[in-house]
Amino acid sequence: MERHPYRPGLSGIVASETEISQIQGSLTYRGYPIEELAREALFIEVAYLLLHGELPSHEQLADFQTLLIETGQLPQPVIAVIDSIPPHIEMMEVIRTGVSLLAHFDPQMEYGMFMSEFANAQYLLAMLPQLISYRYHQVNGSHGVRPNFHHSYAGSFWHMLKGDEPSQLEEEAFNAALITYADYGLAPSTFAARVVASTGSPLYSAVCSAVGSINGQLHCSSGIGVLDALQEALYSGNVEDWVCQEITKGKRVLGFESSHHKPQDPRSAVLKEYCSQLADALGLTEMEAAADTIEEIMAKVQKVHPRVEWHTSRLLHYLGFEPELFTPIFTVSRLVGWVAHIIEQSENNHLYQPSSRYVGMDTRKYKPLPLRS
Repeated sequence: MERHPYRPGLSGIVASETEISQIQGSLTYRGYPIEELAREALFIEVAYLLLHGELPSHEQLADFQTLLIETGQLPQPVIAVIDSIPPHIEMMEVIRTGVSLLAHFDPQMEYGMFMSEFANAQYLLAMLPQLISYRYHQVNGSHGVRPNFHHSYAGSFWHMLKGDEPSQLEEEAFNAALITYADYGLAPSTFAARVVASTGSPLYSAVCSAVGSINGQLHCSSGIGVLDALQEALYSGNVEDWVCQEITKGKRVLGFESSHHKPQDPRSAVLKEYCSQLADALGLTEMEAAADTIEEIMAKVQKVHPRVEWHTSRLLHYLGFEPELFTPIFTVSRLVGWVAHIIEQSENNHLYQPSSRYVGMDTRKYKPLPLRS
């Protein structure tokens, strides 16, 4: 009997066909290069593109923006639950709970059924930044900031988190970060969302599974560790010696690929450009120079490329965001990719049901326990 090949982690297995994004030398969303979108488009335009398949007209973009404005504020029952969550609970755990709660207050829900996945996406796009902002200010003892979607989406999210207005460069860099993280093929969180969607489960269930996946240390949460490693290199007094010692000790430098066979992440060039501009504008050139030095040595000695979090962790640090907000910010961005994949899955569904290979004990005979007197 022929046995199916075993591929740990389904590596190399083509599990779905998609029209959403392509990673092949470059990264494209619906055919548009990420470099062009990150530099020229608004995140809300890219969200519309991923969800609907085409870039919006002026009228469609205005309608999309209006829907976000008119969605309103975080429901009071959701706020009450967030208030009851102990302050030591991590933000991503709160987001997982919050997304599940928001399902019960989505205005598109009628008679217990969700009427439109596009409308669900719009509701979550309006509510998730508010949820993150409310929790962040609650835990830090600061006053919450009311949403104002009359700004750009990136500008509004910034305002909710920080309470001030970004400079033009800061807003452009934050907008670019949101765009570059919106989708990346069949990443683990996206695959988790598609698997749940393939069972016919509602969108909110699929999104909750994706949130649980993106919070994993092997997905994107390592951005905090990347920043710690970079700061450690700076504090050492000699960045070149630090990275050479790490390599000599056989340690993995966080933020870099584990193998020289992996190609460079197509998002890196865009994000590195904004890191450089921000560092120059904000007087943070020492950290950027250290990052450049580490990159050069890793490329020369280890022949490996930086992962995307090598750049995003610096970019968000330069923008003044606390490390605890890194993954929540990515979650808001990736939300549109998840929903686009959930919709695509439901339109041409196939239930994911891979096989497993049994490697346990051979068949054994059951022996009843002796009867007790």
